[in-house]
Amino acid sequence: MLSILKQHKTSSLFIAFLLLAGICSLISRDTDPFLSSLMFCINNMIFVGLILFWMQTIRTRLLPTRMRAYIITAAVLMIGYILLRAFKYRAVIESPWANRYCNYGYFIPLLIIPTMLLVTAMSMVFGGEHGRKRERLIIFLAFMISMLAMTNDLHHLVYVPKDPTQPFAVASGTYRWGPCFYFLYAWLILMLVSALVILFFLAGKRKKNVFISLLVIIALWLALDVGLTYIFARYDIARMYNTPEINCFMMLLIFECCIRSRMIPYNQDHIRMFPNLRMPVLITDSDLRVFYKTASPIEASPEQLSRATESPCYLDEETCLCCTKIRAGYAFWTENEHELLEKRRSLAAANELLNEENDLIAVENKLKEQKARLNAQDQVYARIAAAIRPKQKKIDEILGSVDPEDSAFAEELGKTCVYNAYSKRKTNLLLLSEEHLPASNRELFLALSESCRFLNCCGIDAAAVGEEYSDFPLSVLHDLYDTFETVIETYMPILIRMTVSINDRGIRIAAEAKGEAALPETILPVEMKESDGVLFFTIRSGNVARPATAKALDHGSSAPSQKKDEKGGEAHA
Repeated sequence: MLSILKQHKTSSLFIAFLLLAGICSLISRDTDPFLSSLMFCINNMIFVGLILFWMQTIRTRLLPTRMRAYIITAAVLMIGYILLRAFKYRAVIESPWANRYCNYGYFIPLLIIPTMLLVTAMSMVFGGEHGRKRERLIIFLAFMISMLAMTNDLHHLVYVPKDPTQPFAVASGTYRWGPCFYFLYAWLILMLVSALVILFFLAGKRKKNVFISLLVIIALWLALDVGLTYIFARYDIARMYNTPEINCFMMLLIFECCIRSRMIPYNQDHIRMFPNLRMPVLITDSDLRVFYKTASPIEASPEQLSRATESPCYLDEETCLCCTKIRAGYAFWTENEHELLEKRRSLAAANELLNEENDLIAVENKLKEQKARLNAQDQVYARIAAAIRPKQKKIDEILGSVDPEDSAFAEELGKTCVYNAYSKRKTNLLLLSEEHLPASNRELFLALSESCRFLNCCGIDAAAVGEEYSDFPLSVLHDLYDTFETVIETYMPILIRMTVSINDRGIRIAAEAKGEAALPETILPVEMKESDGVLFFTIRSGNVARPATAKALDHGSSAPSQKKDEKGGEAHA
């Protein structure tokens, strides 16, 4: 349910406000005049605001066509219908003249809104100039028929007063229905039924789910109207919505169903809009004669167009001409492959860099074999081997499973570059000792910079910024770098860009990612915060007590362990 609400945020918010308006309508029946008036005003403000919001979405979602004008006109009449009811029952209760004309005015939206639905449905089916004249005629007739109600005082053919000598406010029991009343409602039903018949016909030609959706809306509408008339009104049950609001929002729901099912197209005026498009597209007939072209033309010869109908061909080194068969001919477009070429160049550079790193590792291994005879350095090289072995194993697994022809080849090679960078810098740190490490040094910054540089091979925009020198002890440098490596390995599949910097308490990372990932247990505590789509990681060094196993290995193991923060509590990533 939550996923559905997130996917349809606007619709969910619309329904929530509609429910709030119904609750305000219930509270407005309270005996307290101030509370009743306040809730009535809020109720009408929400209804009007929802229709205005929907009307604005219509202006942005639909092209400026006749159908959009008809729907906006219907929305304006819905607002007038709701405001007229509010005016009648709250502003002019004691005025017979105003009450009478409010009842007359009801017929304008009652007759013209269904007419707008009918001419919209007719425009879907017929369109063209001939259809425009027919639609205007129906609108004109609906307007003239509504004037029968507005001029009732002259002829009394809609509402016939029982006592002509008394002020006539169209109150219950003071009138009877005249012949024009039945004529007006016959027009209303005719317009509504005709529109629904056309819509059901169109929906049946498209998909069953559209037909079923319209059927459910009509059934719900009838059920609500019947319930208000024969249940709520008869037994005087408090109701959240009145007949005008139900009629307006059910009609709005029918229009929305037509739009979302694309029975009302988004690109009806495509012939006029197509030449103004900025993307390079060309439409030809079966003989490759050009009929439509956009503002960004495709400079291709007839021979190139003919070749493109069989397979994509290149207009130049970076521009690929593509083609697809359509009903009346062909559609051509171009694709710029500059980015693809850049990726290939980056892949070549990464391969060269990988070869250099492999050569460097080979040299280091050779030196390690030569110095293995010296007992004083046996332990050092053992620690180095233990530290980088997991990364080398990952590199072997990647290189053994990846296919050079695979689309993910470049990304997998980028990962091996990142692991190689860690292996190299971890080796350098392990070769250092506390005695030979300067008080203020760049070792940590250089390690972070190299990892960021190779993250770029994975398509991640990464950089180390800020202060380069730090005065952390060698043991803290190991912990900070190992924790940093754990964070970037965890987020590497979803990372987009990243900056890392060193401060006096540890490492600060600002990253943009496609989501969040669960960090494994780390050597140092990692704090993560999110602000405006940016993730901020803080790796704090502090006065952290190292576990006995880590001291015994002197940073030779990459296994995670728990740490205590400065207050003595356990901190978890």
